[in-house]
Amino acid sequence: MQRLAYPVCALMFSGVFIAIYLNTPTPDLSALYLAGYAVAQGLPEALYTLGPEGLGGAPSSAHQGLMAEIGLQPTDQIGAFVAPPLWAWLMAPFTKLLTLTDFQNGVLVLQVGMLSVSVGLAWKVVRPPQMTLAQFVGLGFAFLALSAPAAQALAQNTPQITVLFLVLLAFERYRAGSFAMAGMILAVAAAFKLSLLFLALIFILERNGRASSAFALTGAALGTMSVALAGWPLHARFLGLLRELDAVILFDKSNYAPEVVFYQLSALLSGTAHSPQPASLPEPFWLSTVMAALMLAALAALILMRPRLVPGTAVPVLLLGFVLATALFGPVSWAFSFTLPLLLLPTLFHIMSRQTAWRWIIGFGLLQSLPASWLYLKMGDRVFISSLVGVLCYLGLLVVLVALVFRAVRFRPDVPQPFR
Repeated sequence: MQRLAYPVCALMFSGVFIAIYLNTPTPDLSALYLAGYAVAQGLPEALYTLGPEGLGGAPSSAHQGLMAEIGLQPTDQIGAFVAPPLWAWLMAPFTKLLTLTDFQNGVLVLQVGMLSVSVGLAWKVVRPPQMTLAQFVGLGFAFLALSAPAAQALAQNTPQITVLFLVLLAFERYRAGSFAMAGMILAVAAAFKLSLLFLALIFILERNGRASSAFALTGAALGTMSVALAGWPLHARFLGLLRELDAVILFDKSNYAPEVVFYQLSALLSGTAHSPQPASLPEPFWLSTVMAALMLAALAALILMRPRLVPGTAVPVLLLGFVLATALFGPVSWAFSFTLPLLLLPTLFHIMSRQTAWRWIIGFGLLQSLPASWLYLKMGDRVFISSLVGVLCYLGLLVVLVALVFRAVRFRPDVPQPFR
């Protein structure tokens, strides 16, 4: 019976969510398709142009003209293309073969399948003690179907679902002993989301030269290909856009970035809170300093954790820690970025008692559920409750993860086996 649990859940999940979101327009995929279309039309200079309002504002005039050509209205939502130029060049041929709707529907079917497979990959990566496959599968699909981060990922059909799948596939291959393949797959994921470069530190901390070398060589090959296709000026503009994104605070109730919460709480205490909130504001120097210090502290703690973990425990614990850190301290911490940490949550069984781990998992399930999220969205505008709860959950989990590992070594004379 347990053998049937996974395929039955996967088929039910895929069928339901493909039916729900088929023919649903998505901002991120529209941006990717538009970027490919611009390249196909010989207009690569339009890739990173922004409207007068900047990030988070209306599309530029160049984009509005291209939007009309692919069937989008000026009022349709479309995200900014914030990815290396390589992906626009790879996308260009498909814009001649597929309409925008066909492309989005095809990607939806593919990515819902990826999410279904990701549950099995997560099981092979985490390998939680005191938990059966049926329990893991049920928990994984419950998070995918009922949590706010996964709901946002599915509703937006975001390419980050593919990134999530590639990260899990890379570390599944790593756990299976295919080290070079793991490094190559992770490099492809990092070529779409640059913050994933930090995950390569796991290979270095594991002193695995094959995985590290494969990651470096594949990354260098992809970078060289991108520059050869698009030229350096477009890459300079892309990097400049990332700096612009990192220098502002984007106010959105689905942005779980700590700087959003810190800024809003500071403004509330000083009596300068905005209601309604602006789309974005420049990040104050004091806040950028705090965020940089927090990120460096998190990375240092995760690096220092490695000697305290045996190989069987080290990979899932480090992966959960680094995934949380990159999601929390990236330029923007959209809710869907935390779908991967939810799938990796059974890692807690490696560092907690069975009862305590289940309490944390159930607590996360309730706090990150769709009903709770709808309630958060209806609450105050001066402080986004959804962002506050998200920061408390995921930053709190990162702190607990690190503290448990260090506490087990420092204060217990009889060190538990997973920490030796």
